[in-house]
Amino acid sequence: MNKKLSFIALAFLLGMSQSWAVDPRIEQGARFEAKGQYEKALGEYRAMLAENKKNTEAYMAAGKVRMKMKDYKGAVANFRLAYGYDPSLTEAYEGAAKAYEAMGQQAKADAERAKTKGAKTASAAPAATKAEAKAEPAKTQAKAAQPAQTAQATPAVKTAAPAKAETAKAAQTAPADNEDPFEKGKALVAEGRFAEAAPLWRAALAKKPGDAGAYFYAGLTRYEMGEYDKAEFNLKKGLPYKERGNEANYYLAKIYQKGKKTDLEKKSLAAYLKKAAPDAKFRKAAEDRLAEINALANAAAEEKALKEAEAKALKEAKKTGNDKARSAETAVSSQKEDVAPTATNSIANANALYADGYNEAALQMYKALLENEITPDERYFAMLQMGNIYREMRDFHSAVTRYRDVVREFPDSDWATEAERALEDAVWLEKHASELPRNKR
Repeated sequence: MNKKLSFIALAFLLGMSQSWAVDPRIEQGARFEAKGQYEKALGEYRAMLAENKKNTEAYMAAGKVRMKMKDYKGAVANFRLAYGYDPSLTEAYEGAAKAYEAMGQQAKADAERAKTKGAKTASAAPAATKAEAKAEPAKTQAKAAQPAQTAQATPAVKTAAPAKAETAKAAQTAPADNEDPFEKGKALVAEGRFAEAAPLWRAALAKKPGDAGAYFYAGLTRYEMGEYDKAEFNLKKGLPYKERGNEANYYLAKIYQKGKKTDLEKKSLAAYLKKAAPDAKFRKAAEDRLAEINALANAAAEEKALKEAEAKALKEAKKTGNDKARSAETAVSSQKEDVAPTATNSIANANALYADGYNEAALQMYKALLENEITPDERYFAMLQMGNIYREMRDFHSAVTRYRDVVREFPDSDWATEAERALEDAVWLEKHASELPRNKR
């Protein structure tokens, strides 16, 4: 008897040790994360998810890494998948809330934290079930003296339990027959629960094929989840949606901005503004972005024209047979040394000053803009331009500082890649400044 008990205890301990064992890839990922090697850490967690897509531990770890990478949308996606597979993971709701706060979306952060109440209720239910299960043997023993009653009660218990489990399972996987998936999906989107809303749009389209409203919300959902290819496809089909279809143009413009497809972005912004009411939700943002695009285009055109004029002047000077190339170059330089015209502080005017060669005036205007209330897009663009001006003025240390600020503060911005490239260039220039020829500009 003692040997039998010892064997059972040993088996129990072995089972518990296996359940408590930590996947070595979690530990390896943590080591990579501590060294700042975030992509390698994510590689470990992806390997775990390839074996088990419901591994909440891997989703949680990946979400935390994404937070350190400032990839807040990616972090939200991972935290949501974690609590999607295990609703009792209150840490996952808090992680998603912090990611939203980092993006400045407090309402969505509050909505995530509000879900933790439901998570605690859900985690309390299994505990009650376990308590009932523990009490069940006592009831059986108490009724052992009454065989007839026990025989009558047993079939009722056996038939009722599967029905209850099946009902719960159906409620989790699909909306009730009398519940409209479109309306339920809209409610989830309003709460910021995009991962839960995504499958409902397929159900809505199966119920009503070709519905422009379902396509619009499917596109909006995919956009918020960072799946821009799918978002673009669905938003285009959602344009005819009477209620909010015109907003699809604005979201398409945002997608094209991220992909640096400026022509398509301008086209979508113009289409949105054509139909948008004066007090439309995105009208001001669309007008500002379109003005910025046009200002950048004008500055680039002026810069190109100036360079062409300089090249033409030098070419004409060389044709005379006299060494007038130097004098032509001096004339252009003297024009740039004139006093810069006065203008109100704006990104467009600062760009124009920079394009005309008034570097110091442009630099001061960009600095003044950073001290005022401007949009994040204008802020990182102004910082990038300041870095460019410092580089032309051979103040490479200041250029490095500005480029680094753009990369650090706006890692997901459209100009982050350009700032990273310029940062590497400026660092090299700073190290080799003494070996470089003087800048002519």
